[in-house]
Amino acid sequence: MRVRLATLILGFGLLLAVAGIGYLVYAEVARSRLDELVYRVPQVERTAWLSAPPSETGVPASEPPGVSGISGVPAEPVSPALVGAARLFPARWTNPKYWAEPEWAGSAPYGAAGLPDGFVYVNPADFTSESGGAGPRAAAETLKIPAIGLTTTVYGLTVRYEGDQLLWDSPVNIVGHIPGTARPGQSGAGWYFGHLQSPVSGEGNVFHNLPDVVDLIRQDPVDIIIGSADGEFLYRVTETSSVHRDDLVLAETSEATVTLVVSYPRLVYDHRLLVSGELLAFRPSK
Repeated sequence: MRVRLATLILGFGLLLAVAGIGYLVYAEVARSRLDELVYRVPQVERTAWLSAPPSETGVPASEPPGVSGISGVPAEPVSPALVGAARLFPARWTNPKYWAEPEWAGSAPYGAAGLPDGFVYVNPADFTSESGGAGPRAAAETLKIPAIGLTTTVYGLTVRYEGDQLLWDSPVNIVGHIPGTARPGQSGAGWYFGHLQSPVSGEGNVFHNLPDVVDLIRQDPVDIIIGSADGEFLYRVTETSSVHRDDLVLAETSEATVTLVVSYPRLVYDHRLLVSGELLAFRPSK
């Protein structure tokens, strides 16, 4: 009996040791891949987001002066074949992954090129200034990321002091907005937290698919739509990064931005994945 009990204890201890070693190996491998989370959308793509879409004729609705000729000199005639090709494959609306082979352009549209119905482009500096960017703004109520199928509510987190540390409560099954950071449509940085998974504390996994954005933005634009009583504000993701949890700082900026934060890697959670976007468009409340 004692031998059997000792064997069970030894076997259980060995199992725990193997599991512990396996976890340490997994954690190190996961941390070694954190650099893969760092990506910044090239400026040329970000500039293209603000381009007006072509009209039905394939020619931009408004052309800058001088494109038809230089200083009154007539432009060279353009062949009908080239015009037809321009209409079929308008380069600035072709998915970047197909720029080298435009015949496949239709198989993967340029993600969020253009805007969802009802949204209009805004100049963030003018918009936030004219709309009271430094003044009162309605609190965030909803957050959507269509590219990963996310639609959730937003709750203003409660902040408290413990000693000399400023802490906020943990969002449960929703996305939490850090009070004191910019509200939707305001100039400055708005910070939003959510859980990747929480099997022990049971606080939900609202940002379960947020890491997918890292790969998605290398191919197509990804939009973060934050709704409030003022309307809906569309922020387009410009970069992703990671930072150790002890080094996380709620950085401020004069631009209108949002940053989504989630613990990472899975089962380790000692780093934070940051997904940041800039204000691009607005849709007023109906």
